[in-house]
Amino acid sequence: MKLDRIVLENFRQYFGKQRLTFARDPQRNVTIIHGVNGAGKTSLFLAINWCLYGRAVDNTKIVENVGELVSKELISRAVRGDRLVTSVELHFLHEGERYMARRNLRGTRQDGASVVLDSTDHFTLMRTRSDGQTETIKNPILTINAMLPPNVRTYFLFDGEKIDEFAKPESRKDVKDAIYLVLKLEILERAKRHLETNADEYSRELRKVSSGELAQLLDREVKAREERTSDEVQKIEHMRSIESARRKIVDIDTTLRESQNARELQSQRDQIEQALRERRGELESLIGQIRDLAVTSYFAIAQPAVDRALQILDEKRQRGEIPSSIRQQFVQDLLSQMRCICGRALTDGSTEHQRLLNLLQHSLPGSLEDDVLDTSAKLQPFAERVGRQRQDIDTAMRRRTELVGAINQLEAELSDIRHQLTKSPIEEISRLERQRQEFAADIDSANLKIGGINVHLEKLTKEINQLEKEIARAKTEEQRANLLQTKVDLTRRSANAIGEMYERFADDMRLKIEAKTKEIFKLLAWKGDHFEDVRLGTDYHLEVIDRYGTPARPDLSAGERQVLSLSFITAMSRVSEEEAPLVMDTPFGRLSSHHRNSITLHLPALADQLVLFVTDEELRDQARSNLEEKIGFEYRLSFDPRTSCTTIEEEGV
Repeated sequence: MKLDRIVLENFRQYFGKQRLTFARDPQRNVTIIHGVNGAGKTSLFLAINWCLYGRAVDNTKIVENVGELVSKELISRAVRGDRLVTSVELHFLHEGERYMARRNLRGTRQDGASVVLDSTDHFTLMRTRSDGQTETIKNPILTINAMLPPNVRTYFLFDGEKIDEFAKPESRKDVKDAIYLVLKLEILERAKRHLETNADEYSRELRKVSSGELAQLLDREVKAREERTSDEVQKIEHMRSIESARRKIVDIDTTLRESQNARELQSQRDQIEQALRERRGELESLIGQIRDLAVTSYFAIAQPAVDRALQILDEKRQRGEIPSSIRQQFVQDLLSQMRCICGRALTDGSTEHQRLLNLLQHSLPGSLEDDVLDTSAKLQPFAERVGRQRQDIDTAMRRRTELVGAINQLEAELSDIRHQLTKSPIEEISRLERQRQEFAADIDSANLKIGGINVHLEKLTKEINQLEKEIARAKTEEQRANLLQTKVDLTRRSANAIGEMYERFADDMRLKIEAKTKEIFKLLAWKGDHFEDVRLGTDYHLEVIDRYGTPARPDLSAGERQVLSLSFITAMSRVSEEEAPLVMDTPFGRLSSHHRNSITLHLPALADQLVLFVTDEELRDQARSNLEEKIGFEYRLSFDPRTSCTTIEEEGV
């Protein structure tokens, strides 16, 4: 995941709509956000977390008081009965595809400057297809959790004041949990828990009694139809807004093409956008091919059984049992006639008669023998088919990696062109480009809202259809109980099987993280030569060994503990090979100048994307100079004491 842009609307002290673009260029991957204490750095940091994960996740609160998210300035300007909206949009790229996430919270203004909030917020996730159109993700929460699991977020979006937690002597459990989560070993454990939870739900469902359910559903149907009519009207309005913004973008592009000073950059953008559409179209098609290959690869699982079958057939062939020298039907005819092939009569119990009986016992029916031989012929090329299938999948996956890399490169080039046009010394070109970005952002926002409406419409339609089905339901409780019991048995057996796989790869990952943590720690710590080793034991005890071979973690300073924790977090990111932003709130407040200078010199090269929320005192002198060439965007949070509101102001880079 790489962050692209965030849009806040009436979020805490950010009144109205405020936008901020994150640096994504591989050469300039650092975004700096300045602000004095209380200006809104923590609020902006909270906005990212709340947009992706909501109020709370996995029993961990993201927001302590939801009511404080609504802008107080917005509340003060509203009158009783007004509907208030607070929202955060987050635009990002993941594995070559663009996504837009939006979470909003609604409430109603009451007397006395109070607001009654809706019981839930609304979350929408959309993906931009290769043809430039957007589509709504049907399982947005699961999709976000797969990209950056909520229990992993604190290792990439973290408070710099608390980063030294991993370096404390009592933190071995936290270290183990972090490894399992970031390297996605926790996915197996999550699957096990999910299956066990389903089994419990199936058990509880057996005891449910549905009295009065139909009347409640019919009442909901009336309300759902009214909501659907309202949503359809809003959808049409947003579609008109999108069409208007697109026409304005086309006009701006035409003007830039005709401008002597912007013609070349606009031409490059046209070519890059066309190349992006082609690459994304190819990527989308390739993903479909990979999915089809995976679905048709089930026969590879049967290869051990096929190999065993061929072995058995070969053994029978070597013993002469197949193909048999004499057909079974021929032997049966001789026995029924009690006459030898030469025409001589046979006597019951004679040597010749016994010989024919033995032949009958060891021969096969003609049709069965033909089937056996035919099966053998068909199984022979099986291994070759499996090999071809695996080779096709490997080739497709390599091409997918190439396409994702190409898309990321094109996105970086597109970002650079936008940056050049925005910073053009010619005011008209700079103004047009900023307007173009505003219109593009408006299109994204409208698409997000349409996506939310589409999700709601789909939900309403399904709800109405379900009501109709409920009337026709006629299953008996006994039949349903039998079905649920079968589900319970299957889910519990599956959970046990997954549990056996859970810990298989943990130790290998531990050793890789140990080596990478040592490498990064010696790079970042200003006393690197004093520390000889970093060890991560089988009990997940993270230890630093000094030049005397003595455990040194109890003697580490607060700054050195912070550097050790940062080295451990960065090592996990490198080993996992996952593309994820490193967002740090107040990262250097407790560091000495030596550590601050060392970290700012090396950290941009260790992170795919680096976002720093800092005060002016945290980033100055040599530390500032170290980051200068890596800064893609820089902003200052300007707090107005007259309104208690903050605005985001871009500074020249």
